[in-house]
Amino acid sequence: MASVRHWSTAAATRRPAELAPGEIAWARIYNGIENPSANGKTRPVILIEPRGGAWGTLGLTTRSHHRDGTPRVAIPSPTRVGLQRPGWLWSGKVTWTSGIDIEDHIGWVNQALVFEVAKLAALDGPTIKQLLVAALAHHPAPAKLHLVDGEHS
Repeated sequence: MASVRHWSTAAATRRPAELAPGEIAWARIYNGIENPSANGKTRPVILIEPRGGAWGTLGLTTRSHHRDGTPRVAIPSPTRVGLQRPGWLWSGKVTWTSGIDIEDHIGWVNQALVFEVAKLAALDGPTIKQLLVAALAHHPAPAKLHLVDGEHS
């Protein structure tokens, strides 16, 4: 059987997804409504929250507009979150994906992406908090600068 997996051309080596909220990973997505006999297509997703053996995911795409011409939400600073080129959030609908269909690690959300995801998907407070914890763990906030008044000699 031929693989339809999209291999990364990034300098980093491939590694399995950690399966944690806020992780961006490759996942095999099935669209049984539009294609009932589909084998699934590997796409990048953001892991939102687990439920049993499945994960709520939000898909990413390289297409900036929906079929009807409506613009999608852009991913802020795509290279900072592990993507190699500009990307957009597929939609605000969280899709449930089996844990066995989540494959390789891509990166982690940052704070700006968490806010876009939370707004688009209307996430609840505890879910947003989990994503922000992941963002801060993997993209520490810059140290605050303090101005000190001093005498000039």
